Amino acid sequence: MDAASSTETPLGRLVKPLSERLAERILEDVMSGRLMPGERLKEELLARTHAVSRATVREALIALARQGYVVRIPRFGARIAELSRHDLDDLFELRAALLAVAAGRFARVSGDADRRMLEALVAELEEAAADEAVSPPAFATLSIRLQTLLTERCGNDHLPDIYKRLASMGTWQLIRGQASSFLTLRGRQESAADWRHVARCIAAQDIEGAERAGRRLLEHSAARVRQHYDDAGAEPA
Repeated sequence: MDAASSTETPLGRLVKPLSERLAERILEDVMSGRLMPGERLKEELLARTHAVSRATVREALIALARQGYVVRIPRFGARIAELSRHDLDDLFELRAALLAVAAGRFARVSGDADRRMLEALVAELEEAAADEAVSPPAFATLSIRLQTLLTERCGNDHLPDIYKRLASMGTWQLIRGQASSFLTLRGRQESAADWRHVARCIAAQDIEGAERAGRRLLEHSAARVRQHYDDAGAEPA
């Protein structure tokens, strides 16, 4: 085949830059808890640990700072962004309001197929909540599928995009990546019970009840996340 006529992406362009791969490695350490909020990131140590140049380290840290995972301070260096109570409260307040709207509209406009899908996902979540072997991240993935169903099928064309924008924020990625709302079996069971209540209200086409249930679900999630960071001593003074 004539190389000039090929529509395939050149092989060299498929390889991620070294700085991007380093950023992903650092982010994995943050999500796993190996790097904690507020922890300083020393360029020389990172360069030596990962066998890369300090220029590569700086590029990776700049990229992570743009995404909100890292804070860079002149003459001090970089550190992992801290999750303040203010950040948590603001994000959960917004998401709770949006999920309440989505749940209420879903109760009003959803058809039989959408309600059956909701019921199936809630049942799957309840099954996962009863199984201690299910990991917090796996449970979080099921919860996200339910949120996606409500927001994308609620009939408001703008709501899904706004909800996704909030989900893409660095602070929320840290919360979700560490699955801090679902670290305990009790927390996962509480979440499943909250989703069951949402599903019952929607099945009954109780719009106001669905709104209240959607808001309460994320308020309970927020309380669990706050408790986790309080227990870990991760919240700054």
